Amino acid sequence: MIKLIAFLVAAITAWLAYGATTLHQKDPSHYGLTLPLALGAIAVVSLLVLFSGGKSKAKSSR
Repeated sequence: MIKLIAFLVAAITAWLAYGATTLHQKDPSHYGLTLPLALGAIAVVSLLVLFSGGKSKAKSSR
């Protein structure tokens, strides 16, 4: 379930970051780079959660 949520967050924030970057390219004086960079960072973190895997299932052998 965590991986599904991470995938959805990554997809949505990447799409929003692309849109914000497009706005910045059209009119840089009104739209800064703060929003695209923040959204991109959120997308990268969610992709790290997605690809890092879940909890470790190995048990210690005492």
